[in-house]
Amino acid sequence: MPVPIICLDEQIRQFAERFEKLFSRPQYQHFVTVLLGLMLCEGSRTLSGLVHQIADGPSLAAVSRFLSEAPWEEAAVAESWLRHFREEMEPKVAAELERARQMQPKRRGRPKAPVVTGYLIGDDEGVAQAQSQEDGRTGQASFDDRGEAGAGS
Repeated sequence: MPVPIICLDEQIRQFAERFEKLFSRPQYQHFVTVLLGLMLCEGSRTLSGLVHQIADGPSLAAVSRFLSEAPWEEAAVAESWLRHFREEMEPKVAAELERARQMQPKRRGRPKAPVVTGYLIGDDEGVAQAQSQEDGRTGQASFDDRGEAGAGS
């Protein structure tokens, strides 16, 4: 059963907006649909399964064309994500490396290089909470006349 999207969670909106300049207005709408569908899909993640997760979403054919024929650059999207990820993580990794160096016991010889292990965890809990917290609203993800994602009706 399709899940109505009442509004984009603020963190999801911020994430999606990082890529907005890489797409045309209709392409960006499909990008947001695919992003939300991936987060909400509980069964197998087929294209039709993703589209059916969004109430009043675009047609299966439109999303299929977006993924297979649209003139957006996959490499540009990946580079944009990687650049932002590095900007976010480099100061945190540097701080953790320094903390690990400070914690190393003083011994003779060259100290072992500290290693920082990080985990990237996706959590769709906020999406479900945002849906359940809206009182009586049954809107869907919507876009204003500039193509920006906003609250549903």
